[in-house]
Amino acid sequence: MSEQARVHDTQALLAFRPALIRFGEDAGAALVNVGSSATKVLEILRREKLPHWKREIRIRSELAVRANTKLIQQTASEDPRPSVDARKAYEKAKLAVREAEQKHADTLRWIRTLEKEIENYRTAVQPMASILRAGMPAAVADLDHTIAALDAYTAAERKAQDPHAPPPPDLPGPSTDEPPAETAP
Repeated sequence: MSEQARVHDTQALLAFRPALIRFGEDAGAALVNVGSSATKVLEILRREKLPHWKREIRIRSELAVRANTKLIQQTASEDPRPSVDARKAYEKAKLAVREAEQKHADTLRWIRTLEKEIENYRTAVQPMASILRAGMPAAVADLDHTIAALDAYTAAERKAQDPHAPPPPDLPGPSTDEPPAETAP
């Protein structure tokens, strides 16, 4: 059984071409944006948060030592029972040190997790990035070739139907402001 295509106009394909090119550009930009956003977060963790929590551990440890010293001084004084305020200040300072150490450990854990996830992302999007680099220019070139072949087919069909009719006006071709299509090797 033979099926024939009835092509009368290639305007829809001509309108599709810029949309295909725009899709390729937008998809490539999206891949780059997501990757760079994750990398920015990783750099913030490495360059800002990790040093911040190291500094906080040092500062809070110094405050805990001072609070402990004050508590010991009060214990060694005439009244062997230290004040409740000194004991509370020391406990609060120790808690602050533990909190800073936990935040530092959490930051290290998030850095390792994010590094792994960024690598997983890059591995997962590599096929699409390759298609965008090589496949999209080839697809645009194939589309241009198909449009030209269909235009030739419709012109021949019109001529066969009415040999005395004037040739159709030139149909608009691919836009000249679009980048030229590259073929993949």
